Amino acid sequence: MYFLDNMVSGRIYFYINMNFGWLTWLGTGVLLLLGATNAWDILREARSESEPAQAENECSQAGEEDSCCESDEHHAHEHSHDHAHSHAPSWPKLALIAVPLIVGALVPARPLGAAAVGTMGVSNTFTSVSSNTTQLVAALKPSNERNVLDWIRAFNNSSNVDEFTGQQADLIGFVYRDIRFKDETQQFMVARFALSCCVADASAIGVTVQFPEAAKLVQDSWVHVTGKFQVQDVGGQRTPILIAQAVDLTQQPAQPYVYP
Repeated sequence: MYFLDNMVSGRIYFYINMNFGWLTWLGTGVLLLLGATNAWDILREARSESEPAQAENECSQAGEEDSCCESDEHHAHEHSHDHAHSHAPSWPKLALIAVPLIVGALVPARPLGAAAVGTMGVSNTFTSVSSNTTQLVAALKPSNERNVLDWIRAFNNSSNVDEFTGQQADLIGFVYRDIRFKDETQQFMVARFALSCCVADASAIGVTVQFPEAAKLVQDSWVHVTGKFQVQDVGGQRTPILIAQAVDLTQQPAQPYVYP
């Protein structure tokens, strides 16, 4: 039921690539089937355990000889004794299962954000393997429909980044700053996490934005940025910088990740 709740609510996609959603649905179905089968076995065993007791009552009511009753009582005792040994719950195993379920229920599900970036920082390159078709589709998108991942791919695949000068961009992402921006009070990165499979292989990527009021933006807040690219020298390398015309706070998207 825990997995089913996460699937129906969509929270499961805070942890995995949406393209693998069918696998989690399949797994949830298998778990429900196993649970139903186990419940049926328990009910069947409970019914079989009640039969000796019922026979004992019938024997007593009929007033039959003591030997008959003693025989049935002995059989009932052995039967219940066998079941007590074979079906006694293993409390350590139950605790092992229950603890993560309780933690999962009490701790609210949240997608990765700035706090999850770690020491690697947010990269303005992305080298994950992708098909030629995926890259072609991204390249054919109008510039104002490209997301952060589309732009990063475009930069990486370009032999002349100056071609991006003046191109319009419309991006949504979370605000990120690190030590690289300590002297650049008017710059930040609009970032997203790219998931190939699940959060274990997530990569933080971002586009550098230049905005006069960048220092007022709160780390990890979600923003909608519109503007045009301008190529600048950053650390001796020609790098496209998004010169923001507008930066507005916005709600976190229903699906906060981008997918290679």
